[in-house]
Amino acid sequence: MAMNLLDYGEFVKLIEQHKILPFSGFIPEYPSLTAAASGNDWHTGTETDPWLWRIRVVEDGVAAYGKFFSDKACFIHTDYFPAVRSILASGKTVDERYQDGLLSRTAYHLYKVLREHEHIDSRNLRIAAGLHAKESKKEYEKSLAELQNYGDVVITGAAQQNDHASGWSSMCYQPSDVWLRSIETNDVRVPIEDAKNQLIAELLSSCSAKSLKFFARKLRLAELGVI
Repeated sequence: MAMNLLDYGEFVKLIEQHKILPFSGFIPEYPSLTAAASGNDWHTGTETDPWLWRIRVVEDGVAAYGKFFSDKACFIHTDYFPAVRSILASGKTVDERYQDGLLSRTAYHLYKVLREHEHIDSRNLRIAAGLHAKESKKEYEKSLAELQNYGDVVITGAAQQNDHASGWSSMCYQPSDVWLRSIETNDVRVPIEDAKNQLIAELLSSCSAKSLKFFARKLRLAELGVI
């Protein structure tokens, strides 16, 4: 069987078509970057390396990137990210969620450190937050994922950790509102019911019954009669 070869422009079109595109295939009966680019030269540092596209697409302002669904990374089209963020955050600010007991103390602390720096790589963020001890690694990673699950924080770059261009790098993070302003997009707060209706209209046109069920559960759309 011939392997798929994808170019960057086609990857962008996939995001524009589906609005939410997972990095890997964790959504049933739904496309992903790894599946679409299965024949590409991964981790080579070349023009056809999708590993580099996950950052390029953010820098180009096409989509937000982060672990918005548990520990799974995905891309969300910039035009739809404010709506998804509103749903993920239950229409509440970071401070409101913390006061309501919906955000952990460590995640709240990490967010305040992120706001001070605005753009920082994971290694330095961990140091700045005082979570650089070995025994704090799990708490740090859990709190960082928690902030992404709420749409408060997005991945916006990669800081190279060695001299090899194709080597592993440390992810860079930004508060999502700071990133939106950096790409000259309005940081709009979408009312949660409007956000759900906006997403339902898109998802109904591109999802199978199984993938729609996944989104309905993760984005709490079931009460609107989607499934």
